[in-house]
Amino acid sequence: MNKILFVVNPISGGIDKADFKNELKFCCAESNVTFDLIETKGQNDHILISEKIEQSKPDAVVACGGDGTINLVARILLGRNISMGIIPLGSANGLATELLIPRNIRKAIRVILKNRIINIDVLRINDKYLSLHLSDVGFNAKLIKNFEEGGSRGKMAYAAHFFKVLFKKAPSKYTFIVDETRFRRRAEMVVFANASKYGTGAVVNPDGCLYDRKFEVCIFKPYPWYAIFRIAFDFFTGGMKQSPYVKIFSTTSIIVKSKKMVPLQVDGEVVGDFRQVKVKLESTQLPVIVPPQYK
Repeated sequence: MNKILFVVNPISGGIDKADFKNELKFCCAESNVTFDLIETKGQNDHILISEKIEQSKPDAVVACGGDGTINLVARILLGRNISMGIIPLGSANGLATELLIPRNIRKAIRVILKNRIINIDVLRINDKYLSLHLSDVGFNAKLIKNFEEGGSRGKMAYAAHFFKVLFKKAPSKYTFIVDETRFRRRAEMVVFANASKYGTGAVVNPDGCLYDRKFEVCIFKPYPWYAIFRIAFDFFTGGMKQSPYVKIFSTTSIIVKSKKMVPLQVDGEVVGDFRQVKVKLESTQLPVIVPPQYK
């Protein structure tokens, strides 16, 4: 690999990027690799990054930020035959956690320079959004929406919103359409899982694989208040398949309908409220740079 373009979100994770830039210069000089750098601005980023790729002609483009930055870069690269790298500089770093990419900046940069590539699956949601990691409607989407609208940040604020949503939870009625099969379920949350776990470490889809040419639908059924401790235990021990409150199945496409508007989050970002969510596996995979220990 001779040239790399680094796409840096200057505000991701609420941290100064000066140390990252210094590490980048050191590691690339050490490996005799040329690099360019572009910072996101929050407006017209898709156009600006695409133009920079055409100008720079990189062998790889590296998303330096959180899951939102990764999703932006993935949308630009899908179908271009250019590999994507990840430097986790966000808050949750869900996809980076899934791929075992280290949070240590120097170690993460060296993963990029080793250039081990796998092709991962991509989901298309409502013909508009791309999902590489986990998307959902229901409980988690409401939690993220409340957290974003609340203004406060940090773990205490997140915990406050968690319990607020928990005690006001109300299951929705959904219709699921898979191929020619149609069924109805009441659910607290429906997850469209390309991966296995959230950035927090909560395992929602124990058998999840990013490159198996399918994804899982995880339906969280209504549960009594006392079951929250069992569910929390299953979340963090990978026991969701054995939970009586969760149904998990694999597919390549699904349509989920709700009589009322429900929030939809895609890779950590709430994108709006919908009555219908259509998810399908893209025919094209995305080449991504991963560490040697990722299987």
